[in-house]
Amino acid sequence: MRSPICLLEAQIAGAPFNVAPEKASLCAQQRDNHKIDFVMVDEPKFGVRVRLDADSQTPEIVLPIASLEYLWAFSHYCWVLTQEYAAAQRAGAKQFDCVGNERLRESTHILQWAKANLVNSGTAQWPEFGPRPKQDSDSCDDSRVATELFLCTIAWILHHEIAHVVLQHPMIDTAFSEQEEREADRYATDWLLDGLPQDDPRLRKRALGLTVAVLCLQSLEVDTVSCLRNTHPAAHDRIFKNTAIYQVGNDEVVEAMCTVVLQYLFHDTGISADVDGASFSEILGELLYDISRAKSGS
Repeated sequence: MRSPICLLEAQIAGAPFNVAPEKASLCAQQRDNHKIDFVMVDEPKFGVRVRLDADSQTPEIVLPIASLEYLWAFSHYCWVLTQEYAAAQRAGAKQFDCVGNERLRESTHILQWAKANLVNSGTAQWPEFGPRPKQDSDSCDDSRVATELFLCTIAWILHHEIAHVVLQHPMIDTAFSEQEEREADRYATDWLLDGLPQDDPRLRKRALGLTVAVLCLQSLEVDTVSCLRNTHPAAHDRIFKNTAIYQVGNDEVVEAMCTVVLQYLFHDTGISADVDGASFSEILGELLYDISRAKSGS
């Protein structure tokens, strides 16, 4: 098999329907009305996008296998990192080592492999040992949780691409304006979260999925070598706008994940979080502001 991520091909194709089953019939109607298809390809860089089929001229959403692998590995690391960070906090630790135990080291290794593959050939073989996507599992290990999180994450990304079709954004060399990208972001976020009461447990899972999606995009903008098309709004702006739309309970789980993962992503840049803030919301707001200032050069 080309990659273990291909074990999830049917689940990936079903993610836009399954992430919000109460809207599945509407999603099917949009697919049929616009004749939207999905195609998995081998290519480097993070290139999930809409293009017109060469023969039928109908829209198809391109899913590069390397992009899916990176997204799964990033989902795995987000889960492991936040769990270990929370455990360190509960233990009263003053500092946190991002590779401080075997669980973190294994997850870091897979993420580093996926990032290297993304920026190089995009066709490297998945490492023989360590975490990998699982199609079915009776256990609740990290790989199973990562797969569940990944499917919510790819659902948000796919609804972002579906939005370009439904909102009739012009496909000129597959490049969209920043305003159209923001419209597609809001469409995808509303699809996942709109209509659910704040105490609905499904809201948190879906919110974490979109959070991992926008954090993944941020992870691809930290380095000087870009893995993204340059038509998108800045990732830190997308994090703020999409995670601030809905309040998910009072435990700030979304804000906490953002804060922890962003500290990891920017730990070599001189940007750091003021962890003495009154809440994760306050810490995250200041951290995103510092990232914005650094990106703008002010």
